[in-house]
Amino acid sequence: MEMTRICEYCKNNFTARTTKTRYCSLSCNSKHLKIKKRQNKRQINNDEIILKNNKLKEPLKDKEFLTVKQASLLLNMSIKTIYRLIERNDINSFNFSERKTTIRRKDIDFYFDANLKILEKTKLDIAADYSFENSYTMQQIQEKFKISNGALYNIIMKFKIPKRKHGKYTLVKKEHIEKIFI
Repeated sequence: MEMTRICEYCKNNFTARTTKTRYCSLSCNSKHLKIKKRQNKRQINNDEIILKNNKLKEPLKDKEFLTVKQASLLLNMSIKTIYRLIERNDINSFNFSERKTTIRRKDIDFYFDANLKILEKTKLDIAADYSFENSYTMQQIQEKFKISNGALYNIIMKFKIPKRKHGKYTLVKKEHIEKIFI
């Protein structure tokens, strides 16, 4: 009983004698096996790294006070970034000695809470700024001032006019456009 099959490694057609044959030759079989072993080793290595990182982070979640290195591990930031935040007084810290800087966990949480509130507020302000009453759509600008799409794009890029996407429309403030054309 012979049947035509497709090799799993080289994707060529071949005639198989049994229903379980997967490869056209011994070389394709061994090459595919080597690739699978290599991928398996990589996967095991990646799993070990993830497990090791999680083990390092687990005890840090319960600690009240963290060193700079522990804070960098917990936040997935570099040590320099943590020091920069301390230097700018974004995160409070205490120096026990020249080499021992400690950060309270509360201060890290407060830093994120404060920044999230600011981010949400700016998003609301941007959304409120651009509406159909105080803005033109790109199509309206082209029709009103009789210019092409490319010319409008060049003007917006040249004068660095801010624009916002609102659904399928791109809105540009009327005051910015009227300064240029009127």
